[in-house]
Amino acid sequence: MPLSEHEQRMLDEMERQLFADDPRLARAFAPKTPPRRNGRRILIGLGAVVVGLMVLVLAVSLPAIWLGVIAFIGMLAGAVYAITGSGSSSEGKGTAGGEGGGGSGPAAPGGDDGGTFMRKMEERWEKRAGDDPRS
Repeated sequence: MPLSEHEQRMLDEMERQLFADDPRLARAFAPKTPPRRNGRRILIGLGAVVVGLMVLVLAVSLPAIWLGVIAFIGMLAGAVYAITGSGSSSEGKGTAGGEGGGGSGPAAPGGDDGGTFMRKMEERWEKRAGDDPRS
């Protein structure tokens, strides 16, 4: 059921107010753009899968199990390479310059949101520990 014109205006006003009051929360709920697929990366991965398939057929025709295992691993690596995006390297560049510490690689893309969440949780813990009547 579509919204009436009045309801649509109220919704737009509420969205603008949310962006003005808490831009960080608004960004967290904003729709994320899907990562762009790199055509070159897909072609390289697809090429690795095709070469791995040919080597696998060769390994089946020859009595070489080890060659078949290597071909399968190559096919799997090519498929993973084609599917995964190169977004981690571009995101890592932006967060490493802005933050002083620079932690491990996987924590870097979510470091901004995770850091503020953990900081808030630590502040709440300290506040509770300070208000504890047992201490």
